[in-house]
Amino acid sequence: MKKLFYQESGEGVLSGMYTMFVIAVVLFLAVEIAGYGTSAWKLYGAAGEIMEWMKSENGLDTNMERRFRELKDALGLRDMATQIRGTPKTMQRGELLELRVDASYRVHCLRPFGRELSVPIRLRLHGLAHTYIRAY
Repeated sequence: MKKLFYQESGEGVLSGMYTMFVIAVVLFLAVEIAGYGTSAWKLYGAAGEIMEWMKSENGLDTNMERRFRELKDALGLRDMATQIRGTPKTMQRGELLELRVDASYRVHCLRPFGRELSVPIRLRLHGLAHTYIRAY
């Protein structure tokens, strides 16, 4: 080990510094990948709650969209730009409901390199309407 760091040419020190730099970048990317997975999982949880509500009320309305945004903010995803689309209300019992959530996760670890990267998160949930709507 002494030979590596105390060479007269200095090559050992430079290669050690480059190795540390590459290891640091890899670790930063690993942290970002873990953050992406955690954010996607939290978003999936909030979307699952809204899907259960949609099943009981036979579709999506503005109150549910507002509640989704509140859930997203409570889970710490306030900075994430999201778009929610779903089957509108008044579906009959047993009909298919669909909920789509599109978001973009910003990768922060590449800022020192002058890069701004945004990775999409796309969720699609399905369920069946539960309530029978009677026609009077």
